[in-house]
Amino acid sequence: MWFSLLASLSAAALIYLSDRQQRWLDRPLPTVVRALGVLMALASAALWVLTLGLGVGLMVAMWLLLLAVLLMSLWAGHYRDSFQKVNGKPGGVR
Repeated sequence: MWFSLLASLSAAALIYLSDRQQRWLDRPLPTVVRALGVLMALASAALWVLTLGLGVGLMVAMWLLLLAVLLMSLWAGHYRDSFQKVNGKPGGVR
């Protein structure tokens, strides 16, 4: 179960960081990394299904992937977008 969790979170990170609109890196990771992330997400879903059964396993796999990508994008938006103040000015204004 811990390996399934690690694979799900790693897949979400790879998929997010290879997207062209991600905000953590200056440039997104190559598209090969996205394919690896999708394969890892499918493998982690299969591991969740083997561990918890078909219905619950698929639901856990989908929710973990969704929550991980959502929280990464919200976290990046909170710390990297322009609404943050830097020296009393919004972060996007220079």
